[in-house]
Amino acid sequence: MFGFALDTGDDPEIITLIDEVKNIEGSNPITYKKIRLVHVHNIPGLISAIKNATKIYQNNGFIYNLDQENNIISGTFISNIKISKSRKNIILTGFAWTSPKGYQKAMDMQLNNEMIEKNIWKSFRKDELQGWLVYALHSCKPEIIRENIQIQIDGNEFYSLDGFFCTLGEEIHGVSGYFGRNIYSLDDCLRGDFGVKSISELNWLNHERSKKLLKTKFTEILKVFKDYNVKVLLN
Repeated sequence: MFGFALDTGDDPEIITLIDEVKNIEGSNPITYKKIRLVHVHNIPGLISAIKNATKIYQNNGFIYNLDQENNIISGTFISNIKISKSRKNIILTGFAWTSPKGYQKAMDMQLNNEMIEKNIWKSFRKDELQGWLVYALHSCKPEIIRENIQIQIDGNEFYSLDGFFCTLGEEIHGVSGYFGRNIYSLDDCLRGDFGVKSISELNWLNHERSKKLLKTKFTEILKVFKDYNVKVLLN
């Protein structure tokens, strides 16, 4: 379930519920989109609110992901909204602050209580893994700070750089865990601000396969670990 609210600067007030939202994800963080709202519960209220907003303040808003109790889980910001209507659907156009493809799929799985074991990310297509990693970033909130941990990853368990980060995140933080989604964010995580103060040792099984797969990124990853005094065992 989704909800729409205007961006008024105050606590969000859901104007209408929406059963399904199409074309909300994108490869660019900010992009002009035509977003289709399927089965809007209160079409007159939505149209009126957006029209009135253009007369009072800039017509910006949010499409929110809602849980079973209609609590807000996450949201997509849209600026300069324009609206068109078909018989059953509403089309919103504007500049959307989007999440990568795969994010909504992961969010739906969470809302359906399907995040129950590791490696669910392997059911995602290659072009959906950044969406999984953004979902993991937003949902993984470590409460215990650990120090001098030892971890192990297997090069036979992933098939891309994104897959490496999916594997690493779950090795460190468990189901849908996060520990970076690119080289720069790995560096950020190793600074000690994401549930782990330090890693003493990484045992990298089948590393030759990873070396061929990741190419120059393999060397970059090893350098980042070296910068934070992580002993890497290449096996």
